[in-house]
Amino acid sequence: MLSIIVSSYQPHFFSDLKSNIAETCGIPYEIIKIHNPGTMGICQAYNLGAKQAKFRNLLFIHEDILFVNKGWGEKLVETLQIPDCGIVGVAGGNYYSHIPATWSNKGYNSVNFIQVVSQIEQYHSNFGKKSERKKVKGIDGVLLACKKNIFDEFKFNEDIRGYHGYDLIFSLSVAKKYTNYITNEILIKHFSSGNFSKEWFENILKVREIIGTFQDQKTDQKVERENFYKFIFYLKNFNYSQKDSFKIAIKYINLKKFGVINSLKMIYQLKHLVY
Repeated sequence: MLSIIVSSYQPHFFSDLKSNIAETCGIPYEIIKIHNPGTMGICQAYNLGAKQAKFRNLLFIHEDILFVNKGWGEKLVETLQIPDCGIVGVAGGNYYSHIPATWSNKGYNSVNFIQVVSQIEQYHSNFGKKSERKKVKGIDGVLLACKKNIFDEFKFNEDIRGYHGYDLIFSLSVAKKYTNYITNEILIKHFSSGNFSKEWFENILKVREIIGTFQDQKTDQKVERENFYKFIFYLKNFNYSQKDSFKIAIKYINLKKFGVINSLKMIYQLKHLVY
């Protein structure tokens, strides 16, 4: 009933995950391991794995996770059967910023997972005790589940190369037509954290160019200003020239969306940080 696709390059993580799934999944499944020691982007690896899947329910996961609760497979499949369901995950956000950014924006996030840092477990959740699903747009790539027909319609965009932004463009593309959900009926432990590299930043820019914006979304001025501040910080931190930084950033200042006052504040921030 469930095809689990893993892009793998760390044998010890994969071995632990394989044993963990056998103990916790609770429904018939297959694991499709795509050996990927940096030879292909994760979009290519996931698309390759999905082509081999024999079940109609697909689960794309990182290999450095472990499932905490037993019987999660049945809960996952139940959620995927919701008529308008697009993608299911354990961390995501319901606001996609006009300023290029991640799925995570304060006040809009839905999360339910355990992050393990230096063997210390940090439980992140804004769910209550009862079983619940929350609607989101962008979803973190640590766990992405969808039905085969959803994958066939969208697939992972191989124009996004490397290991960043693949989850954002996939989930946002689906969110423009279907409803994505974060569920608290699946709990995982995640043993690594992401990094904000120049590759990540460039892929975030590329996602924004490809996906555009959500026109029916009400603009949150505070979030946009905060994201703009981060945006120009990354431009400076990743050693873009002053000319390129200004050229890249200025095109995202939208007078109609942000208004005169907020637009002027953004321009001031841009001049202050870039020059």
